Order: sequence, then structure tokens, then C-alpha cells
Amino acid sequence: MANNKNITFLTIISKLLYPNHHPFWFLFYMYGLYYKINKRRVTYKFKPALIEIINKHCNKYKDLNSCVLVNESNLLKCDKWLKLTTNNDNNTRIVSVIPVNNLENDVLLGSNVLLSNLLKNSIDNINEFKLKSIKEHNIKFASEVELSLISSSFEISNAVVDTLIENYFSTPKIIYKGDIIEINLKLFGEKMYYLNTKINNVCNVYFKCKRVIFDNKEVTSGFFCVIGETAVKQSINFQSFLPKKVSEVVNYKNNIVEVPFCPYGLQEDFDNLKKSVKPFLGKRKLNVNPVFLVQGNKGVGKEILLESLALFFGLNIYKINNLDLSANIYAQNEQKIKNTFFSAKLSAPCIITILNFENFGKNNEGQFDERIISYFSNELNSLFENNVFPILLFCCSNEKNIPSELQRIFLETFTISSPNDVQRKDLLKWIMDKNKINYKVNLDHVANKTHGFLFEDLKALVYFSKNNAGYNEKTDCDKEILKNEDVIKAIDYMQSNYNKSLGAPKVPKVKWSDVGGLSEVKDEIIKTINLPLKHPELLKNSGLKRSGILLFGPPGTGKTLIAKAVATECSLCFLSVKGPELLNMYVGQSEKNVREVFERAREASPCIIFFDELDSLAPNRGMSGDSGGVMDRVVSQLLAEMDGLNEIATIFIIGATNRPDLVDPALLRPGRFDKLLYIGPCTDPISKLSVLTALTRKFNFSKDVDLEKIVKQCPVNITGADFYGICSNAWSAAVRRLIQKNKNSTMEHITHKDVLVGEQDFKTAIENVKPSINNEDLKYFEKLKKELGSNC
Repeated sequence: MANNKNITFLTIISKLLYPNHHPFWFLFYMYGLYYKINKRRVTYKFKPALIEIINKHCNKYKDLNSCVLVNESNLLKCDKWLKLTTNNDNNTRIVSVIPVNNLENDVLLGSNVLLSNLLKNSIDNINEFKLKSIKEHNIKFASEVELSLISSSFEISNAVVDTLIENYFSTPKIIYKGDIIEINLKLFGEKMYYLNTKINNVCNVYFKCKRVIFDNKEVTSGFFCVIGETAVKQSINFQSFLPKKVSEVVNYKNNIVEVPFCPYGLQEDFDNLKKSVKPFLGKRKLNVNPVFLVQGNKGVGKEILLESLALFFGLNIYKINNLDLSANIYAQNEQKIKNTFFSAKLSAPCIITILNFENFGKNNEGQFDERIISYFSNELNSLFENNVFPILLFCCSNEKNIPSELQRIFLETFTISSPNDVQRKDLLKWIMDKNKINYKVNLDHVANKTHGFLFEDLKALVYFSKNNAGYNEKTDCDKEILKNEDVIKAIDYMQSNYNKSLGAPKVPKVKWSDVGGLSEVKDEIIKTINLPLKHPELLKNSGLKRSGILLFGPPGTGKTLIAKAVATECSLCFLSVKGPELLNMYVGQSEKNVREVFERAREASPCIIFFDELDSLAPNRGMSGDSGGVMDRVVSQLLAEMDGLNEIATIFIIGATNRPDLVDPALLRPGRFDKLLYIGPCTDPISKLSVLTALTRKFNFSKDVDLEKIVKQCPVNITGADFYGICSNAWSAAVRRLIQKNKNSTMEHITHKDVLVGEQDFKTAIENVKPSINNEDLKYFEKLKKELGSNC
């Protein structure tokens, strides 16, 4: 009975609403209404996207500051302008909607400026939004709009500003009172961007809408603004916070990749910077000057950290170099500092970044001038006085040797250290995502092979890898994918060409197969190094760690070769240090060189430091004969570094010397060079055959060659270096014979595979070889072996 009454009631309503139509059509009307309402029930997550991504789906004349990309299944065909609201309906804004087909159902893409205007630049984490219907004819054209250019650190002329406004408002744009408008200089001032060198570093120019007038009344709701219908007036420049930016969608193909502005591997340092800066951005003014020092190696990522910090808090960034504050005359120095601080005040709220600060205050002779430092310190007080908006000063230094007069002005010092394996992996992933690169790369393996690489080095690595792969990011496709071999090839290229400038230790390509004999020595070294690497948890809490191995013996027996093979087989970085190259004529410089070696090794951990000719670097103290005591101080510095070796990083030390009796005894105690291994000449036939086989593994032999027979013909006390000389001479003799045989024909078709080494070549080489060690030398080293037998 009740159902019949409801049907009758609906029939009466349908006849009243649509008297010319049959009540049956009312059901379709209700279905359509339900369908429309259901589409508006989607709750979206707002993800900020790059202007390039928005511009890809609509031309630049669309309202980029009030435009959102929505999954087309959530829109009706008639949808063009909708009302975007927060989940609690506190904030509302009219937006232009653009349907796309490969976007998640609950994701909304728009600009950071739109999000900032909607939330009134609030720091509240509101991330739930809805779209509601609106009638297009409700949006009217404003009669007058007043804009103010937001002050920045760039000098932008009136002609540039006029052109940008004219081009931007050439088509209707929605505008509200209090809006911040971001105009991309490349899109709306293309000719000026490429022709004017003063502004080609500027990406976006920001304006603030001071007033919107309609029918001679100031209004706060949304109105269209377009040149011709609306009078656009400009008032004086305005200081204001910019829209806060944390992350942006940078890859938009089959899925959304949201990448933060701060690289993944630098997040910890970024959080520390945020905590220190946040108190100075509140309304309550603190009685301390926000002056900070950020120090770290060049290329470690100091600049991108500060740029990310400025974007996160909506601040301008005023970047200058130390050279911009330097002059030949003291009075000019003062004027430059004063002008710089004055410009910074005009661009507030801002972060001032002074790069290469380690050279600040130096005069023409390279010495620190106390007058410049004193004037700089005094001017800081005036910089932070009577500022409505906050100003933060960050000085970036590539070194730590800043004079104490400058050190005391900093409220806090941040040290950005070289990235470890995990951080390098995160940095590589961020660079790949940021550059929209499709890749199939084992990032763990790459991170393990790039010890000592900094942020800028990893960016260069990705660049060279793309070149190797012929990668073209403009093509949409899955055909061009960065592969593991492309990255490995780029690593080899960088290490061979930029090893010295990068400070990245190179792992030598020497394998155990290149080292003949010495099986006992190999096993002992592998035990010493592989155990703490493979099972660090077993040694972590014991406090007992082995760190040093000293290889001693006659010259030419393979001490250096073994050290290189260890680094290769254990996949460790390898720092080869020759003793004399650390010594310097200036007082304190030799000790500094020793410290830098160990510091570099800590940054490249796990790492092997190989000290060749250790007796020249660490002789017995008190017996070196130098009046200045340079060698004594170097030995003391070396001892101090070795004592605190494995507290922070995993570092192994391998030393090599021909005269262990000349090395300072303090180095030979347990805890420094724990193990002393004797590397002697090959005495038994098996060891000799092993060495000869390793050296000739790439040779092509004639049928008469018998290596065992050749070994028996060699002298008794023969070293690996002597075997190398024999093999080299035999190969050279075979090459000369081949050239003589084919002297009347072309040599283009002949390769190294055509070189056949015969038995006679080895016999001739053996007859001409002179053993490196005589019987007296061998007796001397055997005696040393017995004396140091307790450690061997």
C-alpha cells in the first residue's frame, strides 16, 4: 500500500514539473541526477605538478594558476568550471577542469600556487578536496584589478613586467583578492627570456592581487580578468611570502611520481636546517641573529639544500658569491657589503646565501684582513634590525679552516658529510625521478661502486649514463631505458678521467688470478679483511678490531700487486699513498696531508689505504736527522689517526716496505699494524709455475712450449718482477720475429692473436735476466723474518 502511495506521489510531482512529458521519463531524470551527484562525491588528494605537465594538456593561454587535471571518468561532458573546496568547505575556489585519461581516480593535479591561494598559504596539512558544480554564467568580468610585483633578488625592468601582464591576461583568468599569481617567464616572455642575459636565470615572476573591483565596489569573490574588459593597474612593489613548495609531480606517463624538492639522501640534513630556521619565522622576534654556516666538500649538495629550504618556507633566495663582496681597495669592500645587505632587505623575506665563504675577508696577499671581518660583523647587526619580514643568512664553505673571528658570528654550524652507500642510492633514485628517466639499474650495486662520489658527481654520472644509452627524454617510451651497463661504463669513464678532481678513489682491476703463488699470504689477508665486512655484528660490541697489515720483503716480490688484488676482490675503494708525496716544506702541511688522507678514506668507507714505501713516511722518531722534526710530527699524526681508525668508518690499512727495521716501532704494535706478513721470492717449483702461469695466461704458445721445463731453467732466487721481465722480453722477441716475417706484406690484418711465443724466446729471455736479489740480500731478509717471527 505504501509503495503505491509513493509511486502516485512521484507521478504527481513529475506531471507538475514536466506536464508535456510522460511520467515514465521521470525515472531517467532521477537516474541522471543520481549519476551527476555520484560523480561529485569523489574525495581528491591534491598533488602539485610542474607547469610543464599542466601545459602539456592545455596550451599556455589556459589559466595555469587556477587549472586542475582530473580523471575524465569523474567529469561530465559539460564540466568546464567547477568549485574546488576543502573537505570541511572552509575554503572554496573556482577552477578550470581538464580531463585526462591516465590519472588515478582520486588524484587532483594542480600548481603549488593554486594550492597556496586555496589554503591562504597555510601550513596546515589539508589534503582532501572536493569538486562541486557551478554555473558558468555566474563568473563575471572584473572592471578593475590592482596588482603588485612581489620583490625578489632579481632586477626586473618595467618593460618586462608590462609584457608579462599583457601576455598572461590576453585570455580570461580567474582572480581573487589576495591571490598570488605566478607567471612563467619562459612561457609568457619567451623573447625577453632568451635575449636578456640579466633575467635568463629567472624562472617565475610573482604578483599579488591587492584589489578586485566590480561595479565600483571592491569584491572578494572570483572574477574573470582579461585585457580589454578589465583595467589592470600596477601599484608599488610588495614584500610577501611566496607559495610554499615541498614537492612536485615530475613524471606523468603511466603513473604519478611525486618528487620532493630536497633530494632523498639529504633529508636528514634538510630536517636539521628546518629545525634551526623555524623559530626565526614566527611573529615573535628573537634577540639573536640568524647567521648559519654550512660547510662541506664542493658538490656535496649545499646549494640545493638551501634552495629547498627557501621553497619549503616560501622565501626568496638571494645567492651571491664571495667575489661579489671582494675588491682591491678596502673602501670598496665596505661599499659592496653594504649594497648587498641593502638589496637583501628589499627582497625580504629571503635567505641570503654567500658561496665560497672560506675565502671571505682575504686581501691581495691571501691573508685574512681583520678590518673586513670586523666591518662585516658590525653590518650584520644593521641587516637584522627593523625588518618586518625575516632575513636569514647562510654562508657556504667548502673547507673548515675559517678564522675564529668569523666562526664566532655563526649561531650554528652544519656539516654536510659525503653520502654513504644508502644515501648515494637515494640520491641516484631522486636524480632519475627528477629527470624523468626510465631505468633498469641495480642502484645498490652502483652505490657500492661510487664510493666518494658527491651529489654533483652523481648528477654527472647520470648525465654520462644517458649519453651512453642514447637516451632522449622527449620520446615517450619504453624503448629507451637506462641499463646497468650504461651506468657502469659511465663510472669507469668518470673514475679514469675525473678521479683526481672528484677525490673518488679508484678500485684497480687486479684479480687473484693476476697474482701467482703466495697462497698463504692471500688466505691471511682475506681472513683479516672479509670477516669484519661479512659479519660486522660479531665484532661490533667486542671493541676488538684488526685494521692493519704490513707486507715486507725484498723488492719485486708482489707486495703492491697483492694490495690492489685485495681491493678488487673485496670490492673496496683503494687509496694508494706514496710516502714522499705527503711531505711538504710548509710547517703543519705534512700533518694536514695525513689527516686529509684518512678523512677521505672515511668518506669512501669501506676503504683500503695502501702506504707504499712506509719506511720513508714513518721512520724511527728521533733518528731522522731533520732539524725541524717534521718526520717525527708526521709519525705522531699517523699514530693518532690509526688509533681512532674504525670508530666511525670501516677502514683497512695495508703497508708495504723493504726495510721494516727502519719503521717506527710504535706502528708495529697490535692495534695498528696487527699482522706482519713476509713476501719473499719464489723458491719452490710450484710457486714459480703459478707466477709464470698467471703472467702468461693471455699468451699464445707454440707447440714446443712447456712451462714446467721453463721454470726449471730459471735462477733459484727469482722474484715476480723478474718473471715479469722474462715474459715481457719473450713476448717482444716473438713480436719482432712476426714483424720480420711479414715485412714485405701489409700488417693491417695481423693482431695480437697472431703472436706465437716459442721456447727459444723464453730461453733467450732467461739468459739475459739478472735476478733482483742476491744471496746476501736473501739472508738479510730471512734474518728479518725470524726477528719479526712472532707477528708473522
